Amino acid sequence: MLYLADVVLPVSSPPLLRGAVRVEGPEIIAVGPASKLTAQPGETVTDLGACTLLPGLINAHCHLDYTRFKGTIAPKQSFTEWIKNINALRRSFTTEDYIDSIAEGFELLKQSGATTVANIEAFPELLPHLPVPPLRTWWFLELIDVRVRQDQEETLHGAMSFFEHHKDWLGGFGLSPHAPYTASVDLYRLARTCSEKYGMLSTTHIAESVEEHEMFSHARGALHDFLGGLGRDNSDCGQGSSLSHLVEHGVIAETCIIAHLNYLQDYDYELVARTGASVVHCPKCHTYFGHAPFPLKALREHGVNICLGTDSLASNNSLDMRSEMREVQEFHGLSDREVLEMCLLNGARALGQAGKLGQISPGASADLVAFAHEAKPDAPDVDPYHRVVHSRKEPTLLLVNGRKVEQS
Repeated sequence: MLYLADVVLPVSSPPLLRGAVRVEGPEIIAVGPASKLTAQPGETVTDLGACTLLPGLINAHCHLDYTRFKGTIAPKQSFTEWIKNINALRRSFTTEDYIDSIAEGFELLKQSGATTVANIEAFPELLPHLPVPPLRTWWFLELIDVRVRQDQEETLHGAMSFFEHHKDWLGGFGLSPHAPYTASVDLYRLARTCSEKYGMLSTTHIAESVEEHEMFSHARGALHDFLGGLGRDNSDCGQGSSLSHLVEHGVIAETCIIAHLNYLQDYDYELVARTGASVVHCPKCHTYFGHAPFPLKALREHGVNICLGTDSLASNNSLDMRSEMREVQEFHGLSDREVLEMCLLNGARALGQAGKLGQISPGASADLVAFAHEAKPDAPDVDPYHRVVHSRKEPTLLLVNGRKVEQS
């Protein structure tokens, strides 16, 4: 199959005016100017016309369970109050509600051009009831033991059994100790052990709120008191940041994707860089909570890989990665190319898929998206990166693993 487009944006190499991409099965075989990469005898050709064809967008942090929570929790209340509200909502939903919520989330991702998502699954018991996901999905099973200690062997056995029987699902599986205030060091250690033994990724939330910062650094605050009231042993508080707490126990590895890192001590930057872990920033969720400015510059200066995610619709109004990229620009002044690379190249690296996802190159997976143009592609003032980041149309083409994904 040969795809032609007025602009091909490989991301890992310069843009091509009137470009072509050859796909064979699940892989990209070749990319180049349409004048040189011509159709072979009997080859099917799809001319997308006035479009930009680029790698499918990567959402590196999402909670599809909560898609139907959109607009239900008022923004800019305390983080602790938000937790109480979302816990109440969680209890009000049925299994069918969550299954529908996940399906709606996938539709929103498709409509915005995402082909890959890292999803935190808070209810692993839902997985056997789900159809084959339409997108490349990493399912991270959430682990929480703030109230009741989980049986680690049982948790691991159930997860691995499901993973083994669903190898046909594109993407992968992993574990997600929720956060240092809700998951014990034992759960973090379990996640790291599984990563090393089974080649899985892990993900977690760290340093998300000022209340978490106060809890671990100063043993005080609303979150500290709320969790203490639930029976949490807060003896690990008042000894340093939540990040340093985990790093000192040796439970954060290169295969970990850390969500947020909004509130850090000066010593934390070197610590996270030393682990090799990736960080996923969720810009619109950050704005929703009114957090202090995200330490993007300092993390980049320490060589930390930073990618982008949406988080959930309980703290956002869309799952569109283009909107997240624009939000980063507004607060950090990055170029269109920089934010697109954060979404694609950095997102692929975080998922252990560098060279396979997030770029159009021979040997990469055929995960592609095309967005229609609103102006002529050869206009002198049109930058192909700007055109993508600031587009708002639904895709005219979405390919995952070489197969066309239909819009509902």
